[in-house]
Amino acid sequence: MYSPFSEIKVEIFGASHAPEIGVGIEGLPKGKTIDVSKVQAFVDERKSGFNPWSTPRKEPDEVIFLEGIENGTLTGKRVVAVIKNTCQKSSDYSEYRYTPRPSHADYAALIKDGEKADLAGGGRFSGRMTAPMCIAGGIALQLLEKHGIKIGAYVSSIGGIKGKSYSDGEITYEEIENAKAKGNFALTKTEEMTEKVITARRNGDSVGGSVECIVYGVCAGLGDALFAGTENRISASVFAVPAVKSVEFGLGTGFMAETGSAVNDAFCIKEGKIKTVTNNNGGINGGITNGMPITVRVGIKPTPSISIPQKTVNLSEMKETEIIIRGRHDACIVPRAVPGIKSAVALAVLDLMAEQRLL
Repeated sequence: MYSPFSEIKVEIFGASHAPEIGVGIEGLPKGKTIDVSKVQAFVDERKSGFNPWSTPRKEPDEVIFLEGIENGTLTGKRVVAVIKNTCQKSSDYSEYRYTPRPSHADYAALIKDGEKADLAGGGRFSGRMTAPMCIAGGIALQLLEKHGIKIGAYVSSIGGIKGKSYSDGEITYEEIENAKAKGNFALTKTEEMTEKVITARRNGDSVGGSVECIVYGVCAGLGDALFAGTENRISASVFAVPAVKSVEFGLGTGFMAETGSAVNDAFCIKEGKIKTVTNNNGGINGGITNGMPITVRVGIKPTPSISIPQKTVNLSEMKETEIIIRGRHDACIVPRAVPGIKSAVALAVLDLMAEQRLL
């Protein structure tokens, strides 16, 4: 599947239970250095682990670069990298082929692809596909840092428990990195969120939440009006992350209950530069960046694979029935979605930079 970008073309290929998954990236600037060990470390951030929310499926997720990078330098040719799938259990999914799992892509995929539909482990719709996305994201993050742009992301809520948000006031990149260094996926209330996940797993259920992402150091003038807006471009990229159901910028839905006098971002001058007193619009006006940090909040639904009995239909018999989903699943996908969201935003911003010949 290809990205919607104009300059940086990203193709993600494979499937959850295929021999391998991978990514191809075109349009990267020739001669730029890339630390592949940092790319690997970033991909490792999304791996399942010994924690309350993750699937028991354990994959090494070793990134194998096949072409496009030589001696740590981009050659200007298509970058191709793969990750081998080593821990598949496709038999866990055979019983669901004609009894589609609620809120999964099973039924929609069968309608679109027919008998050739690959549903094992979620196929190409699986969260597993964020692993190759993080390869591309890891490269994009390094290229953006060369231009003074840094991106931070963290969990802002899980199961109705709200942690610290950019809506509460300024959050620095260092604050986000310090929380991560301490093993916290959120800036506050990590323990409460974890307990919420443990309770859901114990009950055979799952919970959703939200991830916030902040882009620091982005210049004014990226993007354009209407269909070419920065919000459009970032949203299209973020919705490539499975389980994402909403994207909002700045106050987002919080604007609806407010007056213009309360939420307009007044302009000011700080250290000789044009800034805004507040950043309710998330660093974007009219689809164009205004030089303030871009702030994005992403809503993620509960993992639909739960062990509680659910109603569905038997497609071969055209009868209503009930299923219990077996297999290995996350009780909460939100913490593992953080690097995927970060990658999606980084790739969109990198494409905007490339479009205006700023790389």
